[in-house]
Amino acid sequence: MTTDGTLFLVVGPSGVGKDTLLDGARDRLAASRWFLFPRRVITRPAEAGGEDHIPATEAEFERQLAAGEFLHHWQAHGLRYGLLASIPDALGRGVNVVLNTSRNEIAALQAKVQNVVPIFISASPEVVARRLRSRGRESEDEIDKRLARIVKTSNPANGALELFNDSSIEAGIDALVELIAGSCKLLAEVVAFPADIGGKPICLLHRENPVARRLLAGSGRVRLCHGGKEVVAELGRSDEQRLVATDQCALSDAAMTALDVAIGDVVAIERSPSPKSRSILQKKIRAEQLSPDEMEAFVHDLVKGRFSAAEIAGFLVAASTNLTLDEVISLTRVRAEFAHRHNWGRDIVVDKHSMGGIPGNRITPIVVPIIAAFGLTMPKTSSRAITSAAGTADMMEVLARVDLDPSEMRSVVEKTGACIAWNGRLTHSPVDEVMNAINRPLGLRSALLDVSSIMSKKLAAGSSHVLIDMPLGPAAKTRTMDEAMALKALFEGVGKGVGLNTRVNISDGTRPIGRGVGPLLEAIDVLAVLRNDRDAPGDLLAKSLDYSAIILEWTGAVPEGRGRAIARDLIDSGKAMQKLTEIIECQGRREPVPEAGQFIREIPAPMAGKVEKLDIQNIASIARAAGAPRDKAAGVVILAETGQQVDANQPLIRIHSSSRQGAFDAGETARQRPPVAISQNEGAATSSE
Repeated sequence: MTTDGTLFLVVGPSGVGKDTLLDGARDRLAASRWFLFPRRVITRPAEAGGEDHIPATEAEFERQLAAGEFLHHWQAHGLRYGLLASIPDALGRGVNVVLNTSRNEIAALQAKVQNVVPIFISASPEVVARRLRSRGRESEDEIDKRLARIVKTSNPANGALELFNDSSIEAGIDALVELIAGSCKLLAEVVAFPADIGGKPICLLHRENPVARRLLAGSGRVRLCHGGKEVVAELGRSDEQRLVATDQCALSDAAMTALDVAIGDVVAIERSPSPKSRSILQKKIRAEQLSPDEMEAFVHDLVKGRFSAAEIAGFLVAASTNLTLDEVISLTRVRAEFAHRHNWGRDIVVDKHSMGGIPGNRITPIVVPIIAAFGLTMPKTSSRAITSAAGTADMMEVLARVDLDPSEMRSVVEKTGACIAWNGRLTHSPVDEVMNAINRPLGLRSALLDVSSIMSKKLAAGSSHVLIDMPLGPAAKTRTMDEAMALKALFEGVGKGVGLNTRVNISDGTRPIGRGVGPLLEAIDVLAVLRNDRDAPGDLLAKSLDYSAIILEWTGAVPEGRGRAIARDLIDSGKAMQKLTEIIECQGRREPVPEAGQFIREIPAPMAGKVEKLDIQNIASIARAAGAPRDKAAGVVILAETGQQVDANQPLIRIHSSSRQGAFDAGETARQRPPVAISQNEGAATSSE
């Protein structure tokens, strides 16, 4: 949408009230910076009456013409008329120019200027005769000649808007203002909207904005354009000049950021177009299958903000249970197209994803340096926690900067062969932002949409091989073997459809992996494994070696059966730890590494007995109550293992928090939701606590 103004050419026979209507429209609109009513240069004395003009003698007119001061000129009725050369400059600034001119000059001006709108004013001969006689300037013979010209020129110029001026002066002025204001673009100077409403793009306009009143009547949303960027915003209206003046638009931070505008910039505003893909949306809601082209058209309008929240919710509800494999593949491809696409120029680029839901389980920061130390490329983009106590990005942020942009990520990977970075600036698609904003309040759980989101990130990351860790257990995200097998088939089917070698490994999801739960505490476990410390968590080491072996053998990098030994050697030799150190240094080391939260509370065994179960959901809840993941130093250290004999009052978990309140809240959560189930030994005494 361009910001060039419109040139309005008001034409019509003499005597139809053209000058009167123009004077009235000028009074209504000229106060706006977006309207200009320039005077014509006419070789007629100022005192001769008629329209307000710039008088010039024949000699003065000739001098101006020779100096190039006219955009256009002509001669009629023994007079010469000139339009000033400054008019195109005003049009280029977005100003709408309204000119009194001759219908015979329309074609010439259309050849010189874009966006020309002629307006033909007419009136009945009877009304014109009455008006001419009432002003008393013409004789009856002159009036008859004017009336004859009216009959001769009663048809409007080609393509002109028509205004029949037979009513009152006020009605005629109203009609002319309607035609002008309803035919031009709506531009406005940006000011800041003084509030945030859910992070939404908001556009506030003054109720008396003459163009907005006509163009946006009945609209609740508008499209804003600036510098090739656009955003759809919710439309508000105000009578308060202190909030927004007549020629301004007050934009929220979200709208200004999307458009990359600053206060004082000018934006173009129009009705939010009805999405062409609305019929596609309705088709999906009817449970019909969408073609790849239809999916692309729908997602394009979705990202552009052309659907309401209710429409997006309707799509998500329908899609959450009713997408075919081909549709999930199409949606995955389109989502990836809206994210930054990475190309590493290598045949093998490894990625790994965990379905989550298991406290600890922080194998990625161990697997990545093992694989990179061997010589394969593994640019790992990871998420932050949403409902857990830590995501991989939260844990890595304890040690290094993770909010890399694409160029920084490329630099790290080129130097070290790997990275462990937050996906928010790297592979996160704007499709995710739109869908998540609606999906989270709805609480929809959909494997179809989840797999599409996950695999689109892997596709955007430039991966060739994607290994999925799928913990299986009654409290994990995947709870039954039937679920696991269906999800495995979906992942591998979508991977094949988008050209990714995909393998799903079903793992034990009945217990935590590692001892620490929370960003810093999990980082401590990771470093202990990579340093080959004697007291490093054995289960975390074992799972990391298993997954490293799968990757090394699956990609054909090492012979089958040799992967685990090679991965173990990379830890024992210190090469994996050295590689993680290189990655940390390249991404930007965090110094100093914080200590575990100093407010500590231990939860003792209520009785002597055997540990039957570590409740993974309760442990995660306790860690979050302590402050994780926002408080990097908060979380839980697991002090007991399944099958272990414990004494009454023996500590089962240790809570860390950076605040006394956090430690207290976590302790109360542990009291209400015990983290460890113990079977009592016969004759054993219970704790007095």
